[in-house]
Amino acid sequence: MRRFTLLFVTAILVCIGIHAQENPKISKGEILGNKPTNSESILKDFNTAEKYYKKGVGTYDEALKYYLRLYEQNNNIDELNYKIAACYLWSSNKKAALPYLLQAKPETAKDYYYLLGKAYQYNYNYTEAREAYEKHFEQLNNWNRKDKLKQLMQLKRECNFGQQAIKDSTPVFIYNLGQVVNSYYDEYGAIYLPKDTTLIYTSRSPKNEPSKRVSRYKFDEQVLFTENSISTDAVMNHQLKGTKSSINYAVAGYNSKQKRLYFYKGKKRTGDIYSALIVNGKAKKIKSLNGKVNHIAYKETTIAVDENGTGYFVSNRTRGGQGGKDIWQCKLKGKNRYTKVKNLGNVINTPFDEECVYITEDGNTLFFSSNGHEGMGGFDVFKCEKTASGTWDKPVNLGHPINTPADELFYRPTDNKDIALYAAIRAGGYGGLDIYKIVNDNRIPFNLSGYATDIKTGDTLDISVNVFNQDSAQLITSAVSDSLLKTFSIDFEDIGNYSIQVNAEGYKTITDSISCPNERHAQVEQYFQLEKLKFPFTISGYVRDSATYEPLQASILCFDAEQDTLLAQITTNEFNGKYSVTLADKYKIRLEVTSPDYFTCTDSLNALLSSASAIKKTFDLVSSKKTYNLSGNVKSEEGESIINASLILYNVSDAEIAIGVKSDSTGQYNIDTDHYGPFTIEVKAEGYFFVNDTIIYENEDSLKLMKDYTLKKMKSGAKIVVSNILFNSGKSSFKPESYSELDKLADLLIENKDIRIEVSGHTDNVGSASINKKLSKARALAVMNYLINKGIEAERLEYEGYGFDQPIALNNTPEGRAENRRVEIKVIE
Repeated sequence: MRRFTLLFVTAILVCIGIHAQENPKISKGEILGNKPTNSESILKDFNTAEKYYKKGVGTYDEALKYYLRLYEQNNNIDELNYKIAACYLWSSNKKAALPYLLQAKPETAKDYYYLLGKAYQYNYNYTEAREAYEKHFEQLNNWNRKDKLKQLMQLKRECNFGQQAIKDSTPVFIYNLGQVVNSYYDEYGAIYLPKDTTLIYTSRSPKNEPSKRVSRYKFDEQVLFTENSISTDAVMNHQLKGTKSSINYAVAGYNSKQKRLYFYKGKKRTGDIYSALIVNGKAKKIKSLNGKVNHIAYKETTIAVDENGTGYFVSNRTRGGQGGKDIWQCKLKGKNRYTKVKNLGNVINTPFDEECVYITEDGNTLFFSSNGHEGMGGFDVFKCEKTASGTWDKPVNLGHPINTPADELFYRPTDNKDIALYAAIRAGGYGGLDIYKIVNDNRIPFNLSGYATDIKTGDTLDISVNVFNQDSAQLITSAVSDSLLKTFSIDFEDIGNYSIQVNAEGYKTITDSISCPNERHAQVEQYFQLEKLKFPFTISGYVRDSATYEPLQASILCFDAEQDTLLAQITTNEFNGKYSVTLADKYKIRLEVTSPDYFTCTDSLNALLSSASAIKKTFDLVSSKKTYNLSGNVKSEEGESIINASLILYNVSDAEIAIGVKSDSTGQYNIDTDHYGPFTIEVKAEGYFFVNDTIIYENEDSLKLMKDYTLKKMKSGAKIVVSNILFNSGKSSFKPESYSELDKLADLLIENKDIRIEVSGHTDNVGSASINKKLSKARALAVMNYLINKGIEAERLEYEGYGFDQPIALNNTPEGRAENRRVEIKVIE
């Protein structure tokens, strides 16, 4: 059996095609143009880009960084535009390839139209994609045309299916599992063990980060596990104990009844599928599968077994197969022996590849990935149900956005019926295949429309409607009828226990329940008949902010003051603050006006003393919010005021931006918030290191706080300690809270493109000097590689570990040792 790792490199290759793209020659003369003063730097970028491009799969994203720098010098070179597009097609941002291909000429490369078709497909422009594929096919010679016909027909089927699939999207949310699980390298094959709240998966990330960028496919697979309840973020990952670092290990499946994990174990050219019990993060009783699954001449990848012992596995064996990799059935005899192997047939298997099989415990639902059935492109996930007679129904594509024109693999449901896991290449990922969580969107959005008529004359009326949550009595939304059609329309995100209040001037207000539908996006229509009042009394006006006179959306309760009974409940228009309420007669009236974050206003009037049939009243509400103020100065170390420094306040609880301001012409800043925090603040200015700080008001009554900030200029030799880059104990892996700080550092380097830095790691004096130096260097390297993954050129970065040689505090207290455990950034050029 060939090396398992190659199988999933192959899977990724399918998203581009089975051939490598062309390598058209870029003219150095065109790149240099009029011999600019930085020609040496341009040639260096050119040679670096070409080197990575020639290496091919796994380094295209590195080539892209340098090609884009060349593009800034000259964006009219066809070959350069082609290569930028080709690199983007191998990245997670595949849509970005299209504009560059459109800038290049078709004669730039023989596969130009093929790549153009892919770029259109990733942008969901299916008509254009079909035309591009047909042009590519027409350019082939007779021999290649015959050879590629099957592939062309499949591409056109993808375009036809995709065009319809994006119109009928599946209601799901898709979330990346984050940087503790996912990395620049491939992660896939995730299995969740609910009782242990453990996520087990395959990763191709190295155990130690390389000092120089290499192909993301260079390293062997390892099985990792992390404590992850799916609903919360992972804290850190560990290698599965019992697996050796010198051998490939990759998750291949799970037997829930036996609680055994299936995984591939092997060296470069040979290997088999094994099973093991997983106990406390360790693989025990590791055994090769006996019987007919493992075959010395073929490749077996994934396997799944139902509660009755029927197994399903993937193999490329040819005898009895449909072509490519197929799904095969087998039977478990005893604990570890599999017999009675047979192909599942052409309802499920195609002449292309089927991969990543999963069977539900009851054996009635099969999930797998295929690039041969009707899909959107690459590998899509399919679902297949077993019939009462024991045969399989036709596979059903899980639809968009679960499936895309890229690859989707290793779909596995969890014990929560609304959550599944899979591996995919999606925009915004961390590199290659990432593991994602799919969450069903169980909401039932619908539209409510209708109108109201006079109960006697049948005339259509101008109305306003208010929708309330009957359980909480809170206002949900308001609407008014169209001035021409006299109808109203309201979109609801989900069904609920709603009531609707219908108002028309001079008519009796009525309240009714809303009939919610059972199907998504249903059109619900409700009509109302209103009774005209004989002696109507109307109160109207506006509700405003007392300080700014801005309109407010408010709720107004109208009571009979003598009987203390509610006569009407209305709301103001959210855009202009206007309200109008018509009562059936005149009363002694009490009005209560409420709006979120404002003090309630109560007023009374005796309508019995008024001869008018309508009066106007405007209410100015006083804000109940407190304003918390932060102010101060931003200066440089030299004492100069820094103008246009940016100060961004973040909520500690969710890391969301609360407010952002700039310092004025004197370096002063002023921030008002409506909450006392705590906050973190980031202070930055062009050409300076950023500063992070924590803002805490002593209590809710401490309304003012003053803080001055001093920024250090980014000049040669300058260095700062980067706070909040935290590592797991004794390791060079980051804690989750480190990533926001690392992203800020990456942004700083992106904004200041002309500087080079050294990343240095430092420790306290606990432990031996050699171990601390090694650990500090590994941590500095981890920071450097993170920055490279964020798009910072490797040539701008150096790293070193100094152990405890450069303390900044005494090591005789816990606080001092904590200060010494740090990461520093120093400008070296």
